[in-house]
Amino acid sequence: MVVTNGDIILYGISNISEKLDNIIKNFNLKEKYFEIKLIISEAVSNAYIHGNNSDNSKPIYVQWELKENFIRIAVKDCGSGVESSKANKEISEESLLDECGRGLFIIRSYADEVKFKGNSIIMEKYLNGY
Repeated sequence: MVVTNGDIILYGISNISEKLDNIIKNFNLKEKYFEIKLIISEAVSNAYIHGNNSDNSKPIYVQWELKENFIRIAVKDCGSGVESSKANKEISEESLLDECGRGLFIIRSYADEVKFKGNSIIMEKYLNGY
């Protein structure tokens, strides 16, 4: 597998599913498709709502690097970043079915590594049994 890098700038989240499908289908990772799409979608939604205050004029930067044994995805917004107390917040059983507040929980559940750097979230998903 050849290393693949790329990026895209999004404004708002309309048609996000279609846009992500167009990106992810080029990765040729059918067995990890759902997980990769889910973590990117949650990160972009969080960036739009929390970082960009739902402002369609503010960009959301998505970068990816696909290597033989993992994919690294970074999502950056125009906000000030995630407070460490919120980034490490545990979700209660009562909150699992809430419509909001589960994004980071979902990302942490499906990504193998999650890091925060300023106003970016960097996620890694291992491939091929790693």
